Amino acid sequence: MEHGFSDVRKLHFAKKGHIISVAVMPEFRRMGIGRGLVEYALSALSSLSADECFLEVRISNDPAIELYNRLGFQIARTISRYYYDGSDAYVMVRVIK
Repeated sequence: MEHGFSDVRKLHFAKKGHIISVAVMPEFRRMGIGRGLVEYALSALSSLSADECFLEVRISNDPAIELYNRLGFQIARTISRYYYDGSDAYVMVRVIK
């Protein structure tokens, strides 16, 4: 849990949860496992009274971006050269209700 400026409400402080990694082995993808993992993390953050949640995703990872969009995340900004190979990442954020 972090405290800092909100990515959703400008000039407001927020209690922010950070999803570090979501990984599903290729043969188990498209079975709802990734969605379940993210929903579980959001539930845990809600129980800790987090205001919002953020994560980073490789800008070329269309399936993950699509999943996060369906779960209510929105792209907040881009981080250039975020990954070791020089790829950029989106920071995606959503409000926790």
